[in-house]
Amino acid sequence: MNLPEEYRNAIDTLTRDRPGGPDLGAAVSAGRRHRRRRRAVLGGSIAAAAVIALVSVGYATRPHPVVAVDQGPAGQPTYQDFVPGTDLDETFQAAVPDDVPTLPPAKDVYPSDWNTDGPIPDARYADATDWQLVYQVDPGEELAVLMAKKIPGEGAGAGCASGQAREGTAQPACHETDVAAGRLVSDSYTLDLAAGKVFVFTTTLVRPDGSEVAALERVTASSWAEAAGERALTSDDLQPLLTDPRMDFPDPEVAPPPPSSR
Repeated sequence: MNLPEEYRNAIDTLTRDRPGGPDLGAAVSAGRRHRRRRRAVLGGSIAAAAVIALVSVGYATRPHPVVAVDQGPAGQPTYQDFVPGTDLDETFQAAVPDDVPTLPPAKDVYPSDWNTDGPIPDARYADATDWQLVYQVDPGEELAVLMAKKIPGEGAGAGCASGQAREGTAQPACHETDVAAGRLVSDSYTLDLAAGKVFVFTTTLVRPDGSEVAALERVTASSWAEAAGERALTSDDLQPLLTDPRMDFPDPEVAPPPPSSR
């Protein structure tokens, strides 16, 4: 099964007969179960995290009772301290205006791991195997940037199942190319949600060590042609961010057990 089919099947299960949109708790639980069962085309962590992100982005982000901003040197930008105790969240945020200057400030940044639905506690950031940034690009477009370590025992992503164009539509074909930082895979698919069809563009960097960085753009539109025209970013726009060395994080100090293959 290729990556778009996995996403579609998982999202269909999560959103079927849910008036008003998906239920976040059910979505993350089902998405995590999907991660435990799968053998990925693009690697174990990103595809399952993407299921969670694509359902949850625009429906919910973590509550932040205290809006803290880390103070930098005079004249330097400052960034919200989403995860107290570490500068990783600020490092990720700082890469964005250098690489994709049109993006607004992040709505959320948080750590997670293979066996946790959604964020892990901020105090456990050193044990993270995943990080996520969430952006509202404009009223009709949302973006999730996902970083994930390779799950032990799972192969690195294989890329596109097929490079053939989607006949009769303006949907872009899956495309992959080798770059200095690894392999970039760009693909697209649709989500049929209760509120209507959503068009999704994915750009994933698969590094030589099997870790991944992905950008998932969710565009509200009535057709592929409209979605492509409304899309504020392209895979070329996102490549500098995905290949930026700052979009990485240390291996977990205490690694969780690999997710079950059930």
